[in-house]
Amino acid sequence: MKRFIICVKESLVEKKIILLILGGVIGLLSYFVIYMIEGMDLSAIEEIISMWPEGMLEFFGDVESFTNPYGFWTLELLSFMWLYAGIYIVYMASTLLTQEIEEKTIDLSLSKPITRFNFLGSKIAFLYLFIITALAIFFVITMAGMASSSVFQDEGFYFGRLWLTYIIVVLYLGALAMFAKFFSTIFLNGKKAMAFGVMVLFLMFFLGEFYPYMDEAVQDIKYISVFYYFNPSDYIVHSDFSLFIRDFIVLGCVNAVLIVASLLIFNKKDIPI
Repeated sequence: MKRFIICVKESLVEKKIILLILGGVIGLLSYFVIYMIEGMDLSAIEEIISMWPEGMLEFFGDVESFTNPYGFWTLELLSFMWLYAGIYIVYMASTLLTQEIEEKTIDLSLSKPITRFNFLGSKIAFLYLFIITALAIFFVITMAGMASSSVFQDEGFYFGRLWLTYIIVVLYLGALAMFAKFFSTIFLNGKKAMAFGVMVLFLMFFLGEFYPYMDEAVQDIKYISVFYYFNPSDYIVHSDFSLFIRDFIVLGCVNAVLIVASLLIFNKKDIPI
């Protein structure tokens, strides 16, 4: 366990600058969106949205998601969190293990008093700590911006809903990272793991977001996409706690299954020296 903690700590120290930059940049982007909302007439948007085809609303969300400041912020930031942070996290998850294999330093790492389970477990624990911390920075900056905004003050502070949503975003990005980590244990090659990780990300985005436009006979394919279980507007704007519980359970199970599968595969894998 001591060696496990040391490995996690070493990874965090190595990535601390990137961690602060990522959390700070998306936090500042959030602050800018809040500032932008301050100068907008959200009620006027309702007239424009009423002219949209019904299919567009199915894709982007209901009218309240645009006319409520929290809804508009959610659409601009959380709906695209896979793009703002997810792709980099997939890249990092793909290379954390494979980099040591490709640089042929993994034999030195495994020669220390640490099991394969603890070695890979330390990489996985680091990924979650990275996601948790980066998103915490993002949400703290966001809440500071909302607290100073007259628009959000008039609407009321939904900080409780925001922190529940924070949990789902962690699990959502964690699932994307674990798909990449899973592929890295299969291929032991960073480029292949990255390619498959990104491919799965975009495939799940397509299935989870565009299923309403598919033939009804195949629409149930949406259930295999983690994007289908990520509904921040419903948590924040509509306070749909039952949906939150469903998504929490499903995303939690996806994370757990991918973690266990990665550990089992890596433990049995022949590692090229």
